[in-house]
Amino acid sequence: MLNSEEKSGSEDCLYLNVYTPKLPSKNKNTVTFDLKPVMVFIHGGAFTSGSNSKFIFGPDYLIREDVVIVVINYRLGFLGFSHFKDKTLGVPGNAGLKDMVLALRWVKKNIKNFNGDPENVTIFGESAGAASVHLLVLSPMAKGLFHKAIAQSGCALNIWAQMENIVPRIAKALNMEGCDERTIFNRLKELPVEDLFAIQETFPDPWDVSIIRFIGFIIEDPNQEEEAFLSEHPMDILEKGEYNHVPIMMGYNSREGMLVHVNHKKLFKQLIPQLENSVPVNLGIKKGTALSMRIANQIMEYYFGDQDPDKCDIDLSYKLWSDNFFIKDIYRSAIAQADNNTKPVYLYEMTIESSLNLFKAFAGIKSPGVCHADDLFYLFKTQLNGEIEPDSIEDKAVRRFCRLWTNFARYGNPNSPHADPLLPVTWKTFSNRSKNYLEIGEELKAMTEPLMERMQFWEDVHKYRNISKSKL
Repeated sequence: MLNSEEKSGSEDCLYLNVYTPKLPSKNKNTVTFDLKPVMVFIHGGAFTSGSNSKFIFGPDYLIREDVVIVVINYRLGFLGFSHFKDKTLGVPGNAGLKDMVLALRWVKKNIKNFNGDPENVTIFGESAGAASVHLLVLSPMAKGLFHKAIAQSGCALNIWAQMENIVPRIAKALNMEGCDERTIFNRLKELPVEDLFAIQETFPDPWDVSIIRFIGFIIEDPNQEEEAFLSEHPMDILEKGEYNHVPIMMGYNSREGMLVHVNHKKLFKQLIPQLENSVPVNLGIKKGTALSMRIANQIMEYYFGDQDPDKCDIDLSYKLWSDNFFIKDIYRSAIAQADNNTKPVYLYEMTIESSLNLFKAFAGIKSPGVCHADDLFYLFKTQLNGEIEPDSIEDKAVRRFCRLWTNFARYGNPNSPHADPLLPVTWKTFSNRSKNYLEIGEELKAMTEPLMERMQFWEDVHKYRNISKSKL
């Protein structure tokens, strides 16, 4: 596990945890299997922190639904996501994502020994783990390794998931500006891992809402010698429909943007010192241009009107951060998937608030809404959850979340095939004609047109992406 305050763990991290309700039974020379759906979880943490620790991702809740749970590790930060353009160096990028592919290959080969069905594997993940799940859906390298996918609070289109060229920043940290990549690479190989961590600490805060990320996935050169994890932009892949067509479930929490408060607790103008930093970088619009300022002003006016962001209701800031950094791209991904996916797409919004919304509680946030990562405590037993009182709101919500998730893993459909008091409504598939979604609150609500006005605003903003450079 890596984070900015404490570094722990090891480069020797490529392990996975397997939890099964029951191992195959052995009788003399006969082995009897009782194959169950397999759910492979990919943790989040901005591609820089996290682990598969059972104290963070305990299987206690999900495994009651008679599924096999696998929680994987992958290389993080500088070790997992460095890349060099010089092909002879053999560092094309996306090593952490390729670790996930290797884990899925291991699952395919070995999970039967744990009563897991290798022909019924669901990948699911949260935040950077959700972006990773979506990237695996788009990657030809992962073809045939899974059969369903769940992306919680993240997707391949989120602006924080893709990184830019990391080498200039490495060179600056090493006082090697002007050196070629091979010289820099050879210097890095000489350094102990602790010094690599120190270099990473010179990168901008991975939770800063106003930066281009320096840790994340990269679009690889399709002409490199080794197989590429991803060689086209995710939106191009989605538009072509050339990806792994599997049932997919995507969703978001109602106030994802509270995460910014959890990590910073700064005023809006301290987080976004220049209005243009609210303009999505994936529009490809040069900062300092009249168009960039026009879009920035449109965003500010839409969310704040004529109010000072630092003096008005902080929920307006939460809405902006939620939409800009999470929800709009999840919504765009769902639309793109529904347009040409031969398998069903399901969309959800989590609105339930209870004592299990622990991220929000840690930050001392009193505003209504569900913070980024609060969904995890309804699926996994952690050291923080405590005991849940039977028949409480928390107990019902945990059982409901786990039933929806495991139904999807079992059937490719989150609805129960028979009458189920936990799931009294039908979760309809999302399509571009009928934008159905499920609101997961204290009660389940079948809804349409999620956040219609706000999503239409961002759809209009993204039209600027098609403006030619001659007009910028």
